[in-house]
Amino acid sequence: MVLPALDPLGATSALLLRRSARVFLPTVPGARKPSPQSLEGVRALEADLLGLGYTLSGPLRDALAALPPDTLASVGRFVFDTLAKLLGQDRAFVPLFQGFPGSVPHDTRSLYMQRVLVWLYQTPEQPCLFCGDVAKVQALDPCAHVVCTNCFDPRAYGACPICHQRVAKGQPYFQPVTHPSTPGLHVLRQGRMTRLSLGTDLEAASKDVVLALLLRAAVPRPDELELLRFLVSDAGLLVLGWLPPRIPVKETLAHTLGTLLRKAPEATGDVLAGAAAHVKTATDVLRILVARAGSNPDLTEKVRLESHPRALRRAVLQALEAMPLVSLIEDVRRHPGLWKAVARQLHVFERWQAHPHVALAFSTLRGTVLSPQTDFGQALLARARELPDSFAVQPVDGGFTLRFRSWSSRVEESLGERDLTEALRLLRQRPGELLRRLDHVARTALSDVDGASREQEVVAALDAVAARGAPGLLLTAAAHLRRRHAPFARRVFFPKGEAAHAWGTEDRRPLLPGDTIGQLVGPLERELLRRAERLPAVPQALLDEALSDLLVPLAEKTASRSLVAVPRGSALDLPEGEHLRFFVHWTQPRDTRVDLDLSVALYNESWWLMEVCDYTNLRLAGDAAVHSGDITSAPAPQGGAEFLDVHTTALVARGVRYAMPVVFSFNNVSFDRMEDAFAGFMVRDGNAGRHFDAATVEQRFDLQGKARISVPLVIDLVARQLRWVDVKVPSEQRFHDVERESATLAHFGQDTLAYFGTGARPTLWELACLHAAARTRTVHVRRRDGRVAVLTRAPDEDTGQFLRRLRRLEDARDVARLELGRAPTFFAGLSDDAALPDGSEGYALRFRHTDAGKVRRLTAGDLLSPLKP
Repeated sequence: MVLPALDPLGATSALLLRRSARVFLPTVPGARKPSPQSLEGVRALEADLLGLGYTLSGPLRDALAALPPDTLASVGRFVFDTLAKLLGQDRAFVPLFQGFPGSVPHDTRSLYMQRVLVWLYQTPEQPCLFCGDVAKVQALDPCAHVVCTNCFDPRAYGACPICHQRVAKGQPYFQPVTHPSTPGLHVLRQGRMTRLSLGTDLEAASKDVVLALLLRAAVPRPDELELLRFLVSDAGLLVLGWLPPRIPVKETLAHTLGTLLRKAPEATGDVLAGAAAHVKTATDVLRILVARAGSNPDLTEKVRLESHPRALRRAVLQALEAMPLVSLIEDVRRHPGLWKAVARQLHVFERWQAHPHVALAFSTLRGTVLSPQTDFGQALLARARELPDSFAVQPVDGGFTLRFRSWSSRVEESLGERDLTEALRLLRQRPGELLRRLDHVARTALSDVDGASREQEVVAALDAVAARGAPGLLLTAAAHLRRRHAPFARRVFFPKGEAAHAWGTEDRRPLLPGDTIGQLVGPLERELLRRAERLPAVPQALLDEALSDLLVPLAEKTASRSLVAVPRGSALDLPEGEHLRFFVHWTQPRDTRVDLDLSVALYNESWWLMEVCDYTNLRLAGDAAVHSGDITSAPAPQGGAEFLDVHTTALVARGVRYAMPVVFSFNNVSFDRMEDAFAGFMVRDGNAGRHFDAATVEQRFDLQGKARISVPLVIDLVARQLRWVDVKVPSEQRFHDVERESATLAHFGQDTLAYFGTGARPTLWELACLHAAARTRTVHVRRRDGRVAVLTRAPDEDTGQFLRRLRRLEDARDVARLELGRAPTFFAGLSDDAALPDGSEGYALRFRHTDAGKVRRLTAGDLLSPLKP
């Protein structure tokens, strides 16, 4: 089977351009020398791309110059339009006050009273309430509000001055406003530039992306899942030949197979047979069926399942019947509502003789009353009696039901009765559960009168299962245990689901002794090092000490699609510049008005609310914060837009310590119902220029999910540090604004800063050191103060010793400047400030100099994936 030819200017190329900054060019027969027209076209394209914050690598510039002028024009439009859409440059950002920030009124209350009086008393063909002029009074379409052009300057407003809704095009009230142009020469701040590279093989690149995502040890981000589904749909059944021997994340497998089943329903048997080695549990099957229905296979929300064709029903029943009975029953009980709905479609009792395990599992799930007088009841009763530890017979009117005693309930009973031996026997069967419960199990062991002996039982169990643990769990458990010698400032919980409503509590757990912590962390680190030592060796490594502030991404499936993939909970230095400009843009669905509100809550050092800047308070004293005005509707094609400028120095001078920007859906329409909605922030040197300038965008992220409130980050203005939290918060209120939610936001901000500041989550610094210590003998470290330190592994030094020394930067020697030479390098840092040698590989939050065609660019998830069992 051959992959269909992919269009280098099609959707696949656009997705790969957004993901890897590679441009795939059409094939042009015959070699061509650059023509003057093509060279001029490349220079024009470079100037346009510079306005978005992108430059061309040398090989890409040469390849573009060799294209015929017509082809170059098509490629240029494709590249520019794709990147402009990624940043938001393709949208019309028209705020309420078009002269923002200069034209925003200083007295919001007076303006509000003026609007209310017009709304209540102004009528057509009557003198203006304020100036008395009759000729200047006009009614707007479609809101029908009557306004006076003397009192409400048409050049100042981008929507109705009274209700702030967009109005129909072509009305005489409004006059076109020409926004100031961005200067032709873009002076970009350090770190903002991104280099575009030449892509050489679109089909191979597609396969590489699919494989990388299938091998990921954590659920990919939403934008990566979108890319995976698109590429799988394009490749069709060919993907079955790409499947690696092991796919760590079952949700990723479900997205892949569910897409194939939708794409090729006639090949159901081939799809399930080709993936049989990966489908091992009933939950795997359920995830695939949910993904086939176009829903999220994380199984955290209600889904509408589609009817299953006969071939799929038979294949599913055969797959379920082949599974161990006890595991099958436990799996279907984890998601009873979904499985009951699936059972009706599968007709699980119709051919029960051929599928007795399936019949027993669903009779237990449903609580089916069985009669001992029927062959069906007798057969199920006989099978249940073969497993007395798992089944109990419950007499009822008309017969009996079978009650199942699950593995989880037996673990809970054992821990509750402090029967540690039985609990560990059960937990050895499922390494992931032991790692998740390790803290609890250790505390249970230490509370026993024979604590030392019990502690050794826990260590022995951990030694036995560590080799089967997922890398993310090993890292998380080790990082968590290292901090258990002291109470956490706060414990914060992020429940499962698309809208992560985090909540915090005090840490009242008994502390763990240092010796216990060392004995538990030891097996975890030894196993991680053993896995890292299997990876290919590299001549040298270059690490960035600032990675200590970035967390290992462990739960990215709820992460927002964003321009820069910052792991949730990570801290970053606030970019240089005193003005932060936050923005939001959205387009409402047809026949549904959507009013999004951009706000910022400002707190002092004790988390007492000092001020808010939103539609009720447009301008703070001294212009410390300025809002562009409340847009209350967003019909296509213009949509709605709001801006909010924050002057960091002025806020600090007013006693503000923390700033929390928030996006609210005021009229309670969830983000997932909108045509599109995104937000972000820019760093500006001043207020001149366009309202939205893509070259100054630091972060842009989609507003997604069923939530109505988005909290992207918490800013510490004094420490000049921002914490990326990326939480979508559900709410039961009908209308939303920052004033009502200020107390909740204060608790959330205080809790998250305290929790993420404990160091109880693994960092990318720890992960990068693990790679470097196991794979090379020379490590260059870029220090926070700009110095460069070099650590060299001694001939007789083992990997564990070198790792501990590297993490603490012990016995490092300072060098005058970084000199990597031409040797391939493993790199991990915030940015590739120096171009990496050809053949290198590495992770950067933002690549600026490195050519993707010569260096393998890794995501944070790609650093974790090679450490799988």
